Amino acid sequence: THPGRRRPAREGRRLNPCLLAREPKVGAARVEMDYDAYVPDSSRWAKTGLAYRVLGHDAATYYQYAIYVAEGLGKNSFNALRGIKDWRTDDQNGEQNDLPALSKGKLKDFFYIRNLYGNIEDVFNRPVYSSPEDWIDVGIREPESERGYFSKLVTTPQSRRCLNLGSYNYLGFGGLNTHCTPLVAKSVMDYPVTSAGSAAELGYNPLIKEVEDVTAKYVGKEAAVVVGMGFATNSTVIPAIAGKGDLIVSDALNHNSIVEGARLSGAKVKAFKHNCVGDLELIFQDAVAGKQRYNKILVIIEGIYSMEGELCCLPEIVEVCKLYGAYVWLDEAHSIGAIGKTGRGVCEELGVDPKDVDIMMGTFTKSFGAAGGYVAGDYETVARVRQFAAGCTDACSMPPAVCTQILSSLRVISGEDGTDIGAKKLRQLRDNSKFFREGLEALGLEVLGHHPSPVMPVMLYQPYKIGDFSRLAFNRKLAVVVVGAPATPVNYPRIRFCVSAAHSREDLADALAAISDIADELSIKFKVAPPNAWCPGSIHDKEEKEKQVSIKRVAKARAARSAALDSASKLASGTNRARFAPLHSRGERLGDDIGPRASSSGPIDGYKLSGVTEKHPKWDQYKIMLSSTDILALTNDPVMKEACAATVEELGLGSCSPRGFYGTFPPHMDVERTIADFLGVQEAVLYSYGACTVSSVIPALGYKADVAVVDRGVGYGILAGLRLSKMDVRWYNHCDAEDCARVFAQLETEDGVHSARLARPGRRRWLITEGCFQGTGRLAPLPDLVALKDKHHARMIMDESISFGAMGASGRGLTEHFGVNPKSIDVISASLENAGASVGGFCAGDTGVVAYQRLMGAGYVFSASLPPYLATAAAHAIRRVSAEPRLVERAQASAAALRDAALSGRVPGFTTDADACSPIVPLRLAVGASVADENALLADVAARARRRGIGVCVARVNPLVPPDRRPPRALRCFASAAHTREDLATAFQVLAEESAKVLPSHALSAAVDASPGAKKRLGADPGSMVMNPPGQQPPKAGGYGSPKNAPGAKVNLDGTISLNNDSVKRDLFANGSSNGVGEVKASPSKQKGAHNRSASWSVNSMNGGADNAPEMFEALSPVKESPIANGSASTGGAPRRMFSDQDSPQSLSVPLLVVLLYWHNIFRRYILNQIDITTHMVPKWLARIGLHPTESRGPVRFFYCAAGYFGSRNFHSMALPLMVWTYDCGFTRLVMVFYCMTSGVGCLLKGALATNTSSSRPANSSLGSLMPHRVHAWPSVAGCNATALPFLILRWRHGDVWLWDMANQEAVVREYAAAFAYMFAISLARMGNGDSPANVQGGVVVGAIMLRVLLPHIDWCIAGLEASTVFTAQGFTIVGMVLAAILLFPMPLNSRGEILYASSTCYRRMWRTFFYMLFFAAGSVWREGPAAQAIELPTTPAGWAGVLAAKFFVGHVISQFSVWAISYVSQLFVECWLRAYVKYFKPWSVGEHRRGTGGEEDGESKTYGTTHMRLVAITVVELAQDITGALVTAHGVPRLFDTLRSYTSLRI
Repeated sequence: THPGRRRPAREGRRLNPCLLAREPKVGAARVEMDYDAYVPDSSRWAKTGLAYRVLGHDAATYYQYAIYVAEGLGKNSFNALRGIKDWRTDDQNGEQNDLPALSKGKLKDFFYIRNLYGNIEDVFNRPVYSSPEDWIDVGIREPESERGYFSKLVTTPQSRRCLNLGSYNYLGFGGLNTHCTPLVAKSVMDYPVTSAGSAAELGYNPLIKEVEDVTAKYVGKEAAVVVGMGFATNSTVIPAIAGKGDLIVSDALNHNSIVEGARLSGAKVKAFKHNCVGDLELIFQDAVAGKQRYNKILVIIEGIYSMEGELCCLPEIVEVCKLYGAYVWLDEAHSIGAIGKTGRGVCEELGVDPKDVDIMMGTFTKSFGAAGGYVAGDYETVARVRQFAAGCTDACSMPPAVCTQILSSLRVISGEDGTDIGAKKLRQLRDNSKFFREGLEALGLEVLGHHPSPVMPVMLYQPYKIGDFSRLAFNRKLAVVVVGAPATPVNYPRIRFCVSAAHSREDLADALAAISDIADELSIKFKVAPPNAWCPGSIHDKEEKEKQVSIKRVAKARAARSAALDSASKLASGTNRARFAPLHSRGERLGDDIGPRASSSGPIDGYKLSGVTEKHPKWDQYKIMLSSTDILALTNDPVMKEACAATVEELGLGSCSPRGFYGTFPPHMDVERTIADFLGVQEAVLYSYGACTVSSVIPALGYKADVAVVDRGVGYGILAGLRLSKMDVRWYNHCDAEDCARVFAQLETEDGVHSARLARPGRRRWLITEGCFQGTGRLAPLPDLVALKDKHHARMIMDESISFGAMGASGRGLTEHFGVNPKSIDVISASLENAGASVGGFCAGDTGVVAYQRLMGAGYVFSASLPPYLATAAAHAIRRVSAEPRLVERAQASAAALRDAALSGRVPGFTTDADACSPIVPLRLAVGASVADENALLADVAARARRRGIGVCVARVNPLVPPDRRPPRALRCFASAAHTREDLATAFQVLAEESAKVLPSHALSAAVDASPGAKKRLGADPGSMVMNPPGQQPPKAGGYGSPKNAPGAKVNLDGTISLNNDSVKRDLFANGSSNGVGEVKASPSKQKGAHNRSASWSVNSMNGGADNAPEMFEALSPVKESPIANGSASTGGAPRRMFSDQDSPQSLSVPLLVVLLYWHNIFRRYILNQIDITTHMVPKWLARIGLHPTESRGPVRFFYCAAGYFGSRNFHSMALPLMVWTYDCGFTRLVMVFYCMTSGVGCLLKGALATNTSSSRPANSSLGSLMPHRVHAWPSVAGCNATALPFLILRWRHGDVWLWDMANQEAVVREYAAAFAYMFAISLARMGNGDSPANVQGGVVVGAIMLRVLLPHIDWCIAGLEASTVFTAQGFTIVGMVLAAILLFPMPLNSRGEILYASSTCYRRMWRTFFYMLFFAAGSVWREGPAAQAIELPTTPAGWAGVLAAKFFVGHVISQFSVWAISYVSQLFVECWLRAYVKYFKPWSVGEHRRGTGGEEDGESKTYGTTHMRLVAITVVELAQDITGALVTAHGVPRLFDTLRSYTSLRI
């Protein structure tokens, strides 16, 4: 089809390659040929699209899904055979640290991603290389690798010009246009790129006020407030309106942003059937007449439902809400500016007075071609939103250029520009919608929705048609959106067409013709060729049934209306006649004193008191900005502005689509790649709003069964994410690593006691913190937290919104500041609204972490993408940081000056909790006051300073944050690269002068007086007012703010106390003196440099109280030594020890053990040298002959997979019992015993020669070897068995005669050659699996030696297995060998005296194998076979196959069931015993014996013994499993086959 007359087709349009993810591969085939030659999957016979004609829609859909799943599993299996990892779920960090899988708790999502989404991934997230107009250049992607299936797609410079039928650009203001683009480009150059602050602080500017006034007037409301993101307008504002005690009634098909906002509110949420007024009224009747009484009822509906294209039943809903006093929230995201005579949305379209709708919400991302959203209502409600909505208090306000786009488009739509262009666009959109909808219906397609909705879904039903339709449309130059599960029900995938006023009638007619051809090819004209009438599945049939149900519900509701209204009238009592609380109240209880307020003075005054700017803001009204988040001073940088303006002139302002639906532009891909490279991680994903970044990341990755260990000082974003994820949250004290260790110790105790089944893995754990805390300026103790995370096998999420770009030598954040590898942090999240000089946020980490969020991150999937020019700004800022490190240095110098001024008394009455190097330095009052007085004092000081040109305000803390999580009230002060020494001196002088006028005298002296007795007199310690539970001491001065400013001594995680020699011995205590209260005055050198959080430093913080101060001084003195200095701290009241632990011997040995250790070390060195040599030589040899494990050829990969399985324990556990059951003689039982013996001896040798690097996956320190991980050490157990077993069986087959004396010499030679080939194949497979060649060689040698030892004693061993009693020489020998191996197992220790993980694993495997062998031999002896009968084995291949299959199935089913049953019973028994231990014995032992000693902290005493008892319990269960399996294999199953022998002539 012709692309249209209005613009020529532009095939192969090339952009700047630096904006793309990568260049096309050299020599790669033209991808366009793949599209042009595409054959629809649903046209193949097994996936035929005509199946619905016979089976109906539902059956045909599930039939295709079954094939879909089978195909996905097959492709992934093929990838596994070729060694190709699934990049979408790749979790490198989790695999290396043996963490619970990311898929745990989300198996359905990960199964969909691995096996289904890969088939249609190419139809989503298509990049667009042009502005989002009616015609767009859609980028072409190609597989990153030609190996296997589901390869990662990468962009190429090639593109295809397509008609845009998937964008929300309803009126054509998106992209480039003469009405908005020139004004927006000028705005970018005239104003800052962003406002660098929230609207609740200093980010409120004249353009935002104008947008709010114009929007309120346009929608017909008293006032409006704007939010920088459409998704966040719902998700952050709904919690500001509704809360606990309220009822939210939401349409069942509401958008995800509404669902998220309702969940965050804490209100009771009930869903009513889509557009069913009767169901809504029944919920009202239950609410007013039920037992539970609600403060207010809020009904939330959408104007146009984006996945259905339907208009809401607004008149009927408003009528019912009026009857019951409920409030109406109308989401007009898709209807405002799109329907109605003047574009005023569904109210105008359906004739509803806007006054009857309490809250009108809409977005600017669609009809206006901009970004953000609005909430309009009465003054009281809007004032409430300004105070309580996180989109106003915790996020950057709307950027000036976005405001310009909104204002310019609104003026055109409303006709205020003096033209009728807006009216023409509205008519054109309405006509285009009608034309296209009627055209689709005329084709016989199943179209959903109502006219005049510009959204037109068309049903596909079968899953294969999702990819087929999009690819065929792309071939015909149509860019369409296809939608499937999980966005829609699994059996209702669909296409979603969006029509624009920019579309010409010719373009739409051509599109309809192309759609008709595609519909014929895919058989989706369901109106022309309907499905089987006897089979269900049509969505229209479903809707008809729902209409009938709705009619019945309406009748039922009307019948009960009178009684319900009587109940509702009784709610009004006394002076309260409103039935429910006012809309602007949140969770207030009903009472006589609650009624509609007369004015909005209360909320507005309270809002202004918190630090909001004047009602009439001005540009550039402050000479010096202290509260600006523009840390690197780039928002006014001319170079950045030029780059942003160039992006606007090329791509326009708004994206008009989510990232997955043609909303991905080159700047988005560029900034993601730039962030990943900057941080040194695999990938990054860009979110369009900072406030919704971490709140989307946490619920996307977390699960309700997980447990999160969280710092008490985290902000609203993390709190929101935790609430959405429903995780079990455990709090630790603010920036206190020791308290975090206590919480993890408690979790270890709980996971050891309270798990439902001992064999079930523990909960997945998350450690969540901010890098630099915005509320206090404290820095997370990152090195200690990473150590805790690794020790307790948790994943870590760190929000670096403040530290990213502002900390570290090159601005890479807290990881660089502390020298921590960024890859050790599982998830790094940050806002780009601070040092990024932009809007939005990102999440960085492993590929699997990022890829999962592209499908499941709510803020990414359900939100329009970030305006491209803001992505350009963020990428530019990061590149500037890399190219100009002096920006970071200047910002850090500003931070040091701010903190120095706060702690040195240059601003009287103020201090700070901020750590050194923190880019944010909150200035709080040094003396505590009541909340109201404190807030008033701070607001007064800030207002006076602003009148003198200093931009400072009170830090706005969202009132929805729980009181115990709120930071102290403070003035917001950010460091900035724009600050000069003179600027800061002026600012400090102004603040000092105004503080002297406002603050009382006792407060003014607090920060100036730094004497040792100041704290006692003032009652407040600078730096101590942090968020901790009542009754707990906060972390004292000298935290982890900087490695250079660490405390003089700190308590390590293992309980020892270490000294910081540089900061303690040289600086603090060289001139220190005791003062009687346990304090030491900081040295002049310390006061001159970065302060240690306060002017005085208390040593009591390390030892608990002043009673121990003398001992602490002696301990830290360079002259004297004490138990503390030697690593053993004494507790208060306990007598001092004369000798330390260092005086005790560290080990004990005897001469024989010394000799053994000597030879062990010599042999170990030899083995390690052999490993080094063979590791370098053998891979080269294998590469030369084409057998290297990394070979991409299919036969090589198949060889390694097959050989690896045949040498594995799983294969032997299946094959050897089958051999025993088939031949049932003493020799086959000997083979099983010998296999166990070689495996056990191999494990013994591996454990004895293991090293720290033998375990490729570190085991959990608390569970030791019970955590699954591989051990690579000398020798290879698989190599032992590959040598011993085949040649033992051949010896049994052919006896001990020489080859030339055998009858069939050629057959014997062939069999021995096959045995050698088997040994060689297994050896290669082990090397491909990670074992060194020396390990495999050692296994072959050990196996040969053991076989040679066994051969002379075969008859003796068989006689023992065929004896009538176990009390034989053979029996006592095998028992003695087992006991000797278990009791004399050599266990290497590390430098800390701990058993190596690899050694403990081998020990566990050894004794389990030996116990299995012991009881297998006993079961063989105890078994009494039937009377001797003639053995008749099969003589044909079919007979052999039948016998083997029958015995394999019957034997293993019985064996596995028996093991499972005994395991279940033993688990129940051991759990009861363990609970009794915890309930009765442990409290007595801890309370009577361990509390009085004072030798352990409370967290350790609680943990003591529980983990060890859990290990004992699991060991008992494993023993029961092994013993049962051995006895059933050797005794139970053979007895069963003996019983069945009489029923068959064969020996079954």
